[in-house]
Amino acid sequence: MPVRTSPLVPHLKIGFTYDSRSEWLALGYSPEQCAEFDSEEAIEGIAASLRKLGTVQMIGGLKSLTKILTTSKPDWDLVFNICEGFGGTGREAQVPALLEAWGIPFTFSDSATLSLCLDKAKTKMILEYYGVPTAPFVCVPPRINWAESFCTLSVIQNSAQRHALNSFPLFVKPAAEGTGLGITQANKVSDEGQLVKIVEELSKRYPTQPILIERFLAGREFTVGIIGTGADARAIGVRELVFLKDNPDFPIDSGTIYTTRDPALLELDVYGYDLKHVSSPNPQYVDLDLSSDPVAQGVAEVAVKAWKLLGCRDGGRVDLRNDTKAKNAVANLIEVNPLAGLAPGWSDFPVLAQAGGIEYDRLLSLIVDSALERYKYRVR
Repeated sequence: MPVRTSPLVPHLKIGFTYDSRSEWLALGYSPEQCAEFDSEEAIEGIAASLRKLGTVQMIGGLKSLTKILTTSKPDWDLVFNICEGFGGTGREAQVPALLEAWGIPFTFSDSATLSLCLDKAKTKMILEYYGVPTAPFVCVPPRINWAESFCTLSVIQNSAQRHALNSFPLFVKPAAEGTGLGITQANKVSDEGQLVKIVEELSKRYPTQPILIERFLAGREFTVGIIGTGADARAIGVRELVFLKDNPDFPIDSGTIYTTRDPALLELDVYGYDLKHVSSPNPQYVDLDLSSDPVAQGVAEVAVKAWKLLGCRDGGRVDLRNDTKAKNAVANLIEVNPLAGLAPGWSDFPVLAQAGGIEYDRLLSLIVDSALERYKYRVR
């Protein structure tokens, strides 16, 4: 039964766009290529919640949406979009751009913002311009554009950031991947040899995108959940990732069932692909109190400022890390995720919301509410 009514939209007609991991795997794509796509269980969990708003048409991905738009006249009040897309740094913008062309309302950020935020290098350039703290960095151009005489070290030496990057450790990552793809402990480098090696490896693996070289941020790491758009945007939760390598005596949550206790994973202090896709004691997750913890409040302030500056909408996450371990450490933005995962009980965004007292159905209600308000509707 619908749980919300509105004088303008008494019973919502929702189109639901998503990328099914199983469908992409069936087409012959690799598990890594499909890593950002959603499982059938996650898709159905989201759909079940949306059905409490009204009727839901299960659309699928870009090609399915294109077929529907070109062969019929859908009467959706709103499209709930979680499509990650495929191919290039504009992939997350594919479905939003199509919906914009058809004039159809949809959730989450517009095509321009999604393209921007997927490119971490350009995102950092904009935030740096506006004074949002972010680690000093240089951008190695895509490998397909390298001259025969290309030298990784010369990129740093010829950069305005060369003085900030003249000591180790440094951190190296592809500029336009998500879900921790291309990121392992090896991305944290302690000398020039390791730096050149990892840039070589990543540039071969991702030859069409830039490679970021940043000063490694040695302090505490956080992720912030945000709801809303513009002036209405607010943090709903701050979660700290506590790495056991630096905190060997930190108590391990006895209420969590871990799928692995591999000792090698306990030595990691980089939240990459190998930690994001397993349930390990490392890192431990600690939900901070936004109402009273000054560290949480400071981190949330930086996150919301970045969210607003980039034009993000409705809901998502921002990841940050302190520059040092000192008490006066500064929270630096790592990345902005305006199309955050929504797998019930698993993805960081809904877990953050639940820790802050926002149950799953309510979270999706707030997202839809924010989107409809932008299109001059309101769901209550």
